[in-house]
Amino acid sequence: MLRPLAIGCGGLVLAAVLVVAWQLNALGLRASVMSGSVGGLFDQPLSYPGYTWTRQGRPVDIRELGAIAGPDHCGWERATMLQIGWPPGTVAETGAAARQYIRDPHGVVSIRFRDGLVRNSKLPADARPTGYRLGSLELYIAPSDQDEAIYVVAPAGAERWPRSDPMTLCA
Repeated sequence: MLRPLAIGCGGLVLAAVLVVAWQLNALGLRASVMSGSVGGLFDQPLSYPGYTWTRQGRPVDIRELGAIAGPDHCGWERATMLQIGWPPGTVAETGAAARQYIRDPHGVVSIRFRDGLVRNSKLPADARPTGYRLGSLELYIAPSDQDEAIYVVAPAGAERWPRSDPMTLCA
């Protein structure tokens, strides 16, 4: 009778560890499993420091590129705030040296960002990869609309995230 109970407890412990690993993205578990779609990663964005992006195969500093959940003290944790040093490749020492793009499918930050998000986007003809990657996701810009949006491209499709200009901050 103790044996089934021991197996049951072990299974519960394993399940609990997997749930915690998923929530914390321990060992990149969620990034590696869900990178087939943009929503798979960013429907439940990670808080600071978020995922580690790469460029030319090397991890980049969050001041160069970071995509994190909005601050929970403002109720924005369901939105993703992407900051990128501008031009791409720049490590932004100040906000003036960066651009911000917001993925807000629920309109928790602003209806403007919800309405500006295009989940099944086509890339403009002039879109080019920035060299930034997160698993199988890639970041693209298009000179024709880089002042308005950025593109997050996955094997299962692309999303167009609207730019926040000026940057959206919460007190």
